[in-house]
Amino acid sequence: MINYLILISLISILAILIYLLFSIKNKETFDRGGNENLQNKLNEVSVDINKVEIDLAEFKTPINELNRFLGGNVTTGRLGEWSLESIVQDMMPDKSYSFQDQVNPKSADRVDCSIVTAEDFIVPIDSKFYAGQYQSYQSAGNDTDRQRVLRDLRTAILRDAEDISKKYIVKDKTTNYVVLYIASEKLIDLVVKIDDLRQECLTEKKVLIMGPNTLAAFLDTIIVGHNHVKLNENAAKISKIIREIQLEFSNFDSSTESVIKRLDGALKDVQKLQTRVNVLGSRLEKGAENLKEEE
Repeated sequence: MINYLILISLISILAILIYLLFSIKNKETFDRGGNENLQNKLNEVSVDINKVEIDLAEFKTPINELNRFLGGNVTTGRLGEWSLESIVQDMMPDKSYSFQDQVNPKSADRVDCSIVTAEDFIVPIDSKFYAGQYQSYQSAGNDTDRQRVLRDLRTAILRDAEDISKKYIVKDKTTNYVVLYIASEKLIDLVVKIDDLRQECLTEKKVLIMGPNTLAAFLDTIIVGHNHVKLNENAAKISKIIREIQLEFSNFDSSTESVIKRLDGALKDVQKLQTRVNVLGSRLEKGAENLKEEE
């Protein structure tokens, strides 16, 4: 009996040892698999991070271009040109405007846009965009800095006004003024803050400063002039047609009067002939009666 119990105990201990061995082995296998999975995940994250770094490096270039664009370099002027072209194309009739037009044959300079008025004069329009000054004004921390920015903006606008006035005003071909177009109402608000700037540009430089809203209203007056001329041309054509019709009616009236006179003359001739016929008939009847009496 005791040997039997000892045998059972040994078998149980052996089973426990075998279980423990398998458990330890499975744990080691699991740990190795877990480590491998973790390493794979880390590798994937590393790859994703590298991709993000590459994307950020690629995105840095357009950001730098945008900063240069808003900083006020030459490419900034394209924004003003696009805005100008959009407004003109939407409002003006075809063949009444040109872009990048050489209004002065003695110079190679080309104005951004030229508008033809109803009187066949050209209105030169040149666009400017003072993004750098606007950005400086927005970032200014006090009134002193803002006033300094406004003084710089005044200097820049007066310089540009002088330049485009000399380039694009041509005697007997263009109007005696040129338009300086600023493609932002926010920038126009800054211009308004500068005392007498617009008046000085107009009286001394022959330059009108306009934003999108004032340019649209200005072009509308030019369109009215074109429509007025067209209306007058149509009125002249209608008047000519009416005069021709009136002349035809006058000729027709004269013709009818002539016909009536001729008809009246013919009727009188017929009446005379009828009278002669009646006289002749009367004589014939009398002659016939005399012949009967003689018989």
